[in-house]
Amino acid sequence: MEKKDYLKLIFGTEYYTIDDFRYNQKLGFLFSKDEMAQFLKEKDDLIETKNERFEVLPLKTFNSKYCFYVKGKYLLNNYIQYLTTFVEDLKLNQKTLFERNADDIIMSRAFSEIEGTLNVENVPTTHKKVKDIYQKKTLTDKNDIIVKNMIDAMKFIVKEKPSFDKENLLKLYNILSFNCLDDEDKLKEGAYYRDDYVSIGGFEGAPDSVIEECMDSLFAFVNNPENLKKYEALLPHISHYYILYIHPYFDYNGRTARMVSFWLNYIFDINDAPLFMSEAINDNKKEYYRAITNTRNTYNDLTYFLGYILETAIKYSLVYKNLEEVKEKLSKTGDTLTSTEWGYLKKIIIHNSTGYFTYKDFFEYIHSTMTKQGGLKILNAFVEYNLLIKDINKKKEAIYKVNPEILTYKFQK
Repeated sequence: MEKKDYLKLIFGTEYYTIDDFRYNQKLGFLFSKDEMAQFLKEKDDLIETKNERFEVLPLKTFNSKYCFYVKGKYLLNNYIQYLTTFVEDLKLNQKTLFERNADDIIMSRAFSEIEGTLNVENVPTTHKKVKDIYQKKTLTDKNDIIVKNMIDAMKFIVKEKPSFDKENLLKLYNILSFNCLDDEDKLKEGAYYRDDYVSIGGFEGAPDSVIEECMDSLFAFVNNPENLKKYEALLPHISHYYILYIHPYFDYNGRTARMVSFWLNYIFDINDAPLFMSEAINDNKKEYYRAITNTRNTYNDLTYFLGYILETAIKYSLVYKNLEEVKEKLSKTGDTLTSTEWGYLKKIIIHNSTGYFTYKDFFEYIHSTMTKQGGLKILNAFVEYNLLIKDINKKKEAIYKVNPEILTYKFQK
């Protein structure tokens, strides 16, 4: 393959993964192992020659030369699309999407952050249970303690608005992991980070000898005002990935990284930041882990992780805008849905906005198990509201799809 062909792949409107190149015929051809190595070398050579379309981040690495991302058509188009959606919506409504949903956000932001972040790691919880836990004074169940710790961590961020530094990160980590760590996973007295090797999902965390200098580079990166101007809404997500990459603790790294993202959005008042990422991650954990894996497998090319963040931000922005439209239409007929029903409808739109699905699929969308009768009752109620369309398949089963008339805003990848 000639150099010009590599450049088209690097800077084009799609950003292909190693699996795309090596295994799945998405491009109509497959790279050999040597061709894949040459492709990665081409990117490395472009960085070395200081190609302006490669953004090399001022973050220390331990197993690659750089942390970087490619400012090609793929990332740029997604960033422009997200910001355009945000700005046009703001101009039309004079308030941000998040401000207009203030009641939901104020009452459920903590719950969404808790549920989303915890469910990423398979800790089951519900809104009601969270409320019950919050009111308890003595907790013995580990899952309950985890939930309480998440609430306390969010209170720490919101009430104290702490600066992002070594001491406050340790405070956050101690709050999140309080009474939840096995003895072998606890930090030594007076230590800020782990003092031994750790591996996660086939990847190694940073050697303990370099963790401090790596984390210091993150604090310097985040607290440089020029970087906030330069990277804007991407900065919290760059930090999110970097903590996962360094893995400064034996446990609770993922939970800490996702809370840091929320922390930085909050203290720097990044108005155009997508504040529903924990919810989005919870809805599709595979995509989240795939983005992390693709980034690690390509020597810290954050184009994959940041592309995932932006695509998800676009999708969820449009989902929420559609829900606002539905609420407006229902209000004109005097109809309304309960908060639980709104949650169910949102999950259906997120997971399957165009095709048919069964009640079993619905259960997967909402991460719940209820009786068949209970599920069908909910879905048939949506049909009565003209939110879903009902049909019967060849197996004589009831199948449903979202009424396309309620989707004013359609997500195009």
